Amino acid sequence: MSGKSFLTEHQIRILMLRAEGLKQSEIAEILGTSRANVSILERRALEKIEKARNTLLLWEQINSKISVEVKKGEDIFPVPEKLFKKADELGVKVPYSTAEIIAFLVEHAPIEDRLARRDFTLFLDRDGRLRVNECILEDFNGVREHNGGNDAV
Repeated sequence: MSGKSFLTEHQIRILMLRAEGLKQSEIAEILGTSRANVSILERRALEKIEKARNTLLLWEQINSKISVEVKKGEDIFPVPEKLFKKADELGVKVPYSTAEIIAFLVEHAPIEDRLARRDFTLFLDRDGRLRVNECILEDFNGVREHNGGNDAV
């Protein structure tokens, strides 16, 4: 099973037992190891899961229909208009109202008092869903430039 996952079989087993409600000390007893070892394996598993989620989100962003970057400190109220303008330029239909986009940002983006706490990208994925990613693709543009502008990396 672990060949199809980033997780080791031990990590999978620990996560399954945790999902059943067992404590780390109980899992350690079942597996014949220390609670500290269970803790380390669980933490590393959760880190791998988070990286996998971020990788998938980055992949969705790369393949998105449209995206708008929002910089730290930027007011989110003009963001829907920026998205609509970019969509018009590219001939993309945005299936959300301004109010729906603002509500989405408030719930899913790093926002505090209408301002972006960190840089992030708002994008419309291939299925037309709004998504937020805190990984800015501009950070990777050097890869394309380094390859002579080719899309293949």
